[in-house]
Amino acid sequence: MSVNEKKSQRREDSVESKLKRFSILKAEANTVREKDKILIRSLFQNFYQKQLTVGIGFQRAYGSILAGDYFDLVKLPENKYMFVFADVSGHGLPAYTTLIRLRSAITLAVKDMVRIHTTTGLLDTRLLVKDISTKFTDIMDEANSDDFACVNFTIIDKEDGRFRLRFYNRSMLFPIVIRHGEDGSIHIFNLNQSREDWDPQKGYLLGSDLRKLLGDTYLDTPVCEFTIYEGDSIFFYSDGIIEAYNHEKGPDEFGDDRLENVLRDNAGLFPQIVVDELFRKVYEFIGKPEYQKDDMTAVLINFPSPGE
Repeated sequence: MSVNEKKSQRREDSVESKLKRFSILKAEANTVREKDKILIRSLFQNFYQKQLTVGIGFQRAYGSILAGDYFDLVKLPENKYMFVFADVSGHGLPAYTTLIRLRSAITLAVKDMVRIHTTTGLLDTRLLVKDISTKFTDIMDEANSDDFACVNFTIIDKEDGRFRLRFYNRSMLFPIVIRHGEDGSIHIFNLNQSREDWDPQKGYLLGSDLRKLLGDTYLDTPVCEFTIYEGDSIFFYSDGIIEAYNHEKGPDEFGDDRLENVLRDNAGLFPQIVVDELFRKVYEFIGKPEYQKDDMTAVLINFPSPGE
């Protein structure tokens, strides 16, 4: 074999090796995501002795294997739950690395909270969110990372057929609530918009550079409360959905109005059907899969009506 032939063979082996590693990484990432979906659904199957139906949609930015969108449901003491919905900066491996760091901070902080509750009987969700924020920022600081995360921590507490939601929002989108009126009407409450009885407040996004810049105020997280009822649905989503646009037709984004119309037009259907229809509409709007420049994640949760 000549020198040129040997070089060509090495190049082919290198490409084949890279493609093989790419395939393995992609398969592993898909497996993790599917396991997350199964885990979330199983947790909601015994939510306050109710079987909640959940629709989950997730698409990585075009060309990415790994992503930074993240959601999780955590059981807390005193029959409370915490739903975490997050969007970290960037795409690919850096975003996924930040996601893992956030996940680690949540796990460590919840373990510390459970230990304190077992010893003292105290449960302070504000301190829990502060501890998660501190631990995550410490990890990012030690890694000398300038990446950041937007996170909405939602504490869920059931009270006599209604659910009190306390949002500790660190620069993430608030969810949308879908409610059925007694006359068959559909009411959409986009919690990103102010109302007479609702004032959406957000803290700063989570990141090492922000803490250095802001000092003590960095860890301040305002709390907003909203009550939903049995029969309502709540829709969490990342900004990749509403910011999607067709690069050939101009900067017009999919936007809130189109999103709310999909939720209204399909209200009452099984949550997964609604989420699938939303993603179909988004891809129809942007025209080509390669025009998807950001991760898109959606979780629609139906709280069953009394008697269901």
